[in-house]
Amino acid sequence: MAAEASLPVLLEELTCSICLDFFQDPVLIPECGHNFCRTCLTRSWGTSESEASCPQCRQTFAPRSLLPNRQLARVAEVAGRCGGPRDEEGGSLCPKHREPLELFCKDHETHICVVCDRSKEHKGHSVIPAEEAFPEYQIKVEDCLKAQKEEKEKIATYKGDTEQTVQEMLDLIEKMKKNVVAEFRELHLWLEGQEKLLLTQMEETEKDIMARKEKGLANHMEELGSLDHLIQEIEEKLQQPASKLLQDIGSILKKYQAKETYENPVDLLVEPKWTIWDYSDIPALLKRAMKKLRDTLESGLQLQEVNIILDPDTANTSRLDVSKDRKSVQGLKQVKAIYNDSKGKRFVYHPCVLGCQTFSTGRHFWEVIVGGTAGWGVGVASKPMNITNVDKQTMRWEFWKCGGEYTAMSPSESSELVLTEEPTRIRISLNCEEGQVSFFDAKTAALLHTFSDASLVRETLLPSFYLGEGTHLTLL
Repeated sequence: MAAEASLPVLLEELTCSICLDFFQDPVLIPECGHNFCRTCLTRSWGTSESEASCPQCRQTFAPRSLLPNRQLARVAEVAGRCGGPRDEEGGSLCPKHREPLELFCKDHETHICVVCDRSKEHKGHSVIPAEEAFPEYQIKVEDCLKAQKEEKEKIATYKGDTEQTVQEMLDLIEKMKKNVVAEFRELHLWLEGQEKLLLTQMEETEKDIMARKEKGLANHMEELGSLDHLIQEIEEKLQQPASKLLQDIGSILKKYQAKETYENPVDLLVEPKWTIWDYSDIPALLKRAMKKLRDTLESGLQLQEVNIILDPDTANTSRLDVSKDRKSVQGLKQVKAIYNDSKGKRFVYHPCVLGCQTFSTGRHFWEVIVGGTAGWGVGVASKPMNITNVDKQTMRWEFWKCGGEYTAMSPSESSELVLTEEPTRIRISLNCEEGQVSFFDAKTAALLHTFSDASLVRETLLPSFYLGEGTHLTLL
């Protein structure tokens, strides 16, 4: 009785809520997990090609995201075969022979009557009473239903995870936007402060020049007054007759001779002149600073993808095999150690190779695919000024895999890392301005590790790679 009571529930799960018939070419809406006949659903959203809504829950979705549900279609097809006309007692009748459908053909998986059982169509087929087939196929339908519900729950979980991830990303972007606004506002305020300070200094220099001018003019006026008095006295003496001209002439000449020659006090303006010369350098200085800031921002704000190629002249040839296109390298079994390098730029002790590109400014990234059984390491290395021993002179900041464990190694630190997934495609991101090297799982965008090292700033850096025996690496 319980099995018979559950049959309507099963049939309801196999019925399209639009046409109220068994599913025909059912499709699944990933966003909400509801199923409909493809034709019914297409008819329901009309002419829209960019966005539609679920007829049952009104969840919006892209028409192109529909997924065919073949398993549900198969179950609905089997259920459909069990339907048909009913006799007076409510049983189904064969539409062809008008006989009760009391048998079930397991080969065709359909209800048949006694006449169908004797026909050529079902000759040699496995035929059992319908009441025996019902429990068996009820279990199969229940299994299908269970699988569909589990699939629906899985998709709902994916949907929830996606929404959560998107919200976290949006929150992070919003936080970054606020940080950018705050940094630019601080920069604006600092520039405005420097502008006001410089203009104030120039105004003070203007006041000093005017004060020196007033002081110089006062000296001029005082000297002019003294000269006017002496000139008037001499002119009056010249107008006198000879007897009077010669009288007291000695004191007048002595007064004239005692008068010192007036020198223009130019030293009053020497100091402000030097200050003005200092000011004259400021516009050019500001222009250079602005260009440097613009270049730094333009190169720093834009993350540049780099097409890295390997430098075979740096490779340890006894332990590495660099491809002809210089885009891949493989770790070899060491046959004979070679500790002699006449050029002085090749690794001789470690199975390493450097990239050809060098970096000292801006932000850059490249990706590599790694694989194999042995250890490997990827990252950046410093470029020594005078190459005599690459193994000893290069400092390296690298992400390593060794013995199934992961490590971040640099000249100043060594950190063991615990990863939930094994990365096979690594993105190396270099920020020269901030002195940072970051490593990501390129498939999931998960951050693996970041080095923040002041010694990376203003350092000339090259991509570096370490490969053990049986390990291979490809640059993308």
